[in-house]
Amino acid sequence: MTPPMPNENLLPAITFLLGCSLPMDPYEQTQSSASIPDDFVDDEEHFRELETELAPKDADYYGILNISKQATEDEIKDSYKKLCRIFHPDKHTDPEKKKAAEAQFQSIQKAYEVLVHPTKRILYDTYGEQGLKGTMEVGPKLKTPEEMRAEYEKQARLKREQDLENLVRSKGEFQVNLDATQVFDPYEPPVFSGFGGPPKQAKRPSPLGALSRAQVQQLFMKHSFETQVGPATHAVIAGSMVSRGGMGGGNIIGTIRHTVSPRFWVEGGANLLRPRALTFKTYFNVSSDSFINTISQARTIYAPPILTVTAGRRIFSAATGYLTYRTGEWNLGEWGRGVGQGMDKSSFALGIAGQGKRKNYSAEIQTGIVASHLALDYTYRMVDSTRIRVGGSLSTVGGIMASIGSDHRLTKHSRFGMAMECGVPSGVVAKFKVTRLGQKIVIPIVLSGEFNIRLAFWGAVVPASVAVIADHFVLKPRRKQRLNDKIQELREEHADYLAQRKTEAEQALLILSDIAGRKMKSEETKHGLVIIEARYGKKDGNNDMIDVTVAIQALVNDSKLTIPGGHAKVSKSTPSHMFLPTPRILKTFTQSNILGFHDPCLGEAKHLVIKYRFQHRLHEVTVDDTAPVACPLRSHIV
Repeated sequence: MTPPMPNENLLPAITFLLGCSLPMDPYEQTQSSASIPDDFVDDEEHFRELETELAPKDADYYGILNISKQATEDEIKDSYKKLCRIFHPDKHTDPEKKKAAEAQFQSIQKAYEVLVHPTKRILYDTYGEQGLKGTMEVGPKLKTPEEMRAEYEKQARLKREQDLENLVRSKGEFQVNLDATQVFDPYEPPVFSGFGGPPKQAKRPSPLGALSRAQVQQLFMKHSFETQVGPATHAVIAGSMVSRGGMGGGNIIGTIRHTVSPRFWVEGGANLLRPRALTFKTYFNVSSDSFINTISQARTIYAPPILTVTAGRRIFSAATGYLTYRTGEWNLGEWGRGVGQGMDKSSFALGIAGQGKRKNYSAEIQTGIVASHLALDYTYRMVDSTRIRVGGSLSTVGGIMASIGSDHRLTKHSRFGMAMECGVPSGVVAKFKVTRLGQKIVIPIVLSGEFNIRLAFWGAVVPASVAVIADHFVLKPRRKQRLNDKIQELREEHADYLAQRKTEAEQALLILSDIAGRKMKSEETKHGLVIIEARYGKKDGNNDMIDVTVAIQALVNDSKLTIPGGHAKVSKSTPSHMFLPTPRILKTFTQSNILGFHDPCLGEAKHLVIKYRFQHRLHEVTVDDTAPVACPLRSHIV
């Protein structure tokens, strides 16, 4: 059992805070590669998800009856009775309408039989129409012997793969810090000639000779193995080594992580070699909108542990604010007095972290006795599998620093990242990172020991400008064209299904026309709700919209129109953000089959426009595909 995942709206803050937590190993004082984004977008995976999303779906029984998923039994029966009065074949004498009514009534009857039956409704809510096939029971009886054998082999294969993954689940990092200041700004000692002789010309080094002036500042290696030792417990063993200037050391760290409940998990770790240290962490989700994390680090038994407490809460739909307090070295009476070097002082931080469809951002301000800083970070996802990150900080310890980095997908399992950091007094540093299957190689290269505007410009500003221009004028149009081509391909692939849905909608409208006409006359007599025009289809695309006036008027009862939200108006829909290269496609509730609707523009974001008259006044409302509809409302008055 893996640790519980927090609410996705809190993930940006929690991930940011975990990335900022102090290392458990005192030797792990290496330069961070945080300026290089760690995640990337799999563009092909997005296309596969799009293909799955646009495939024909099972019928939505809630949409057929025009009720919400939380509808009570009485509401289900009431909706069924209303539809029976319209679609029961015995209500029609015209042969064409009678035939159309029979097809529609079968769908209505099936939806009612399932939703009014508690067990079948649970099966349908959980497994869809597939769960209703067979004996209508959960368990082996739903499967034939061949299906059970295939399911068993599948589970056995997944277990073997999981066991193998547990055996080889490892992460490694190799970091080489290079000093290349003598390559870009070499120091040439003066050349003296003999007394009275002509001056000697200094030798110009060859390119290879210039590269040989680069020196290794530091070597760092870390490797870890993780395995599951219990249903809710994981163990991690990690080793790290660092070498600086011919001197170095290493340590071994053991960690146990245990899930206490879906909302609470703890982690304890220890350095097994000198210098020894103990670390204890807790993660608690107070609610879906708030969390509290604590970190306790004990370096000696002669002083209290250093405590870090973070409390966060969602303050906007996709942003989380947090407060962090760190005690630093402290004493409790005589316990801890005179212990330590007194350099680790208390601090307080206030920050915010959030994410959007194509961006992540964070900001933090910290004030402390020794160190205070202001840090900003922004990551932008381009239309391919590339992420651009810019950041900056102003610190009383590290001075001024700005960075820009990017991450690129090379193959299915490998990535390449690069970043440029410029600061005062840190100078100019270029970083390169290659990752593959949990293994990471990081190479920071010091280009200049002090700020150099020329290196910063050619190493950061120019590549970033080219990337933004390419994204706007090349990559984005190209990917949009690829999406359009893919959607057109899917439309052709599902042409028969779409034609069938259109025929069913036309048959429903044929039956609904009489009842809609009677309701319109009734509403006109009492100056009630009269639908003047209703159109459904692509946003900003009049050619891709269909007339659903009859279907909407037929839904009016007692001068009220109600369409439950949370699902689409047709049997197939695509989220409005499908043109964005998100790592995943957000799911809505079971998609709806409102009688009389069909999809006029598969793969496009759609909306519903309703113009109606109520009490002699003209009204108009436009809603997105999955939004609820309630009429009349004063806000709709034109």
